[in-house]
Amino acid sequence: MHYLGIDVSKDKFDVALMLDEAAPDQFKQKVFSNNNDGYNKLIKWLDKRVSEPVHFAMEATNIYWEELAVFLNDKGLTVSVVNPTLVKNEAKSWGVRNKTDKTDATVIARFCAAKKPQAWVAPSAEIRELRDLVRYLETLQDERQRYKNRLQTASSELVRASLKQLIAFLDAEIGTLKKRISNHINRHPGLKKDAELLASIPGIGPKTVAVILSELPDVANFSSSKSVAAYAGLSPMKAESGKHKGATRLCKFGNAQLRRALYFPAIAAATHNEYFREFYTRLTRRDKCKMIAIGACMRKLLVTAYGVLRSGNPFQMPA
Repeated sequence: MHYLGIDVSKDKFDVALMLDEAAPDQFKQKVFSNNNDGYNKLIKWLDKRVSEPVHFAMEATNIYWEELAVFLNDKGLTVSVVNPTLVKNEAKSWGVRNKTDKTDATVIARFCAAKKPQAWVAPSAEIRELRDLVRYLETLQDERQRYKNRLQTASSELVRASLKQLIAFLDAEIGTLKKRISNHINRHPGLKKDAELLASIPGIGPKTVAVILSELPDVANFSSSKSVAAYAGLSPMKAESGKHKGATRLCKFGNAQLRRALYFPAIAAATHNEYFREFYTRLTRRDKCKMIAIGACMRKLLVTAYGVLRSGNPFQMPA
């Protein structure tokens, strides 16, 4: 087995091929364009250099890695998408000081050889389409909020009129996009069934349903509820040294879109639903700060979503 580290940026990606696992400092390196032509050139480059299987690895930073990861996955190749924080910490333990695209690629290859990370499985085409729609909706909503904030401080009538036009345009686009997301979910029986299961959970509305469906991988890929919480960066992490020793907070080493989507639903559930309100109140009575308690409610919502999706049964209030 050979190990290939990939450092991906917007227009290119650097690769480092570990020639021998017993000699982790020996690499063949190359730079390719981050497009289909570059992906195919990578395969041809490897075919000329190795005869054994290759384990590809890249970091889950920004969005530029996704097309390459899907390309490799669709070809039946083993590709891992790893948490950049884990790679960074490993590099520190090796005493790596330089940080360039080439160096990062070699570090990722060494990490892959040392840790043998789990293979990544590409989402289905309908999930990828849903994810693009949901993320675009979030972009438009953020943009609308920025214009609304600017409108509050603008004194020029010309500027205010222009801002109102932009906000009206975005309102229309957001409304259209929400309908497309709903129609997309309803067109695919699997998505529709899962959406109905998620909607049975208190505090989870259509927007959150769409985010969970698009951002959470197939629940069969997770071994436990703890692994689901870790995927979203909702696992508790306790400080063991320094002035914050003993303090607990969320690790946040995971999918930020899921965390963001669960924040307001968790507050709503903790406020209006008896089951989650009792859980939230119990935590705050144990001297947990409100943000820690809300984080715990976010984790409980996600774990509940995992449970209903895995069982295929809608949420029921515990007796």
